Amino acid sequence: MSYFHGCYVNYNYPQLGKDFVKVMNAVGYGVHLLEKEKCCGVALIANGLPKQAKRQGEVNMASMRKAIKQGHPVLTTSSTCTFTMRDEYDHLLGIDNHDVRDSITLATRFLFQLLESGEIKLAFKNDFHKRVAYHSACHMERMGWVPYSTQLLRMIPGIDFVMLESQCCGISGTYGFKKENYERSQAIGHGLFEQIKEVAPDCVATDCETCKWQIRHAA
Repeated sequence: MSYFHGCYVNYNYPQLGKDFVKVMNAVGYGVHLLEKEKCCGVALIANGLPKQAKRQGEVNMASMRKAIKQGHPVLTTSSTCTFTMRDEYDHLLGIDNHDVRDSITLATRFLFQLLESGEIKLAFKNDFHKRVAYHSACHMERMGWVPYSTQLLRMIPGIDFVMLESQCCGISGTYGFKKENYERSQAIGHGLFEQIKEVAPDCVATDCETCKWQIRHAA
């Protein structure tokens, strides 16, 4: 399969990409990078720069078409990138993606479908114990894909799984990073942060990188 790594893996947390490759290799799949990849454009869209976002999106679509024609589905590890390329390219940028849209999917969804079909089976060490709380990112909810990630987590022996209430963390992409929006961003996420403190998990899992940053900062 082909991997759209996104800016987060490329610039902020390469280990996620390494982990992705390791997992996919373990279940029998090789991983190729796309011939060319640009930022999905979500930050440009949010900051009123649709023309630049469209130029980048068209590069991504051309690379994905080539990969898909070669029989490679396109996997991602970012719910935001996935939602942008599947649902906002056509809707907001006028990029026709109808021929590739259904071949772009999140890694957790792909893995869940492999398990459901019986193509792969799970095998875990029995010495793993951790209390994990899951935050459902807004883009995950919009796509309806939260159950894929949560069911995968529930399958891991030794995980004490806690589903957090559906609440926005307040970061909204680049919005909450701006000084003038900081207090409002923190106020929006306050209920979520307090709930996390009450649950007291060993870690919080989420499919969104900016949610991760916001939660780590505020909770």
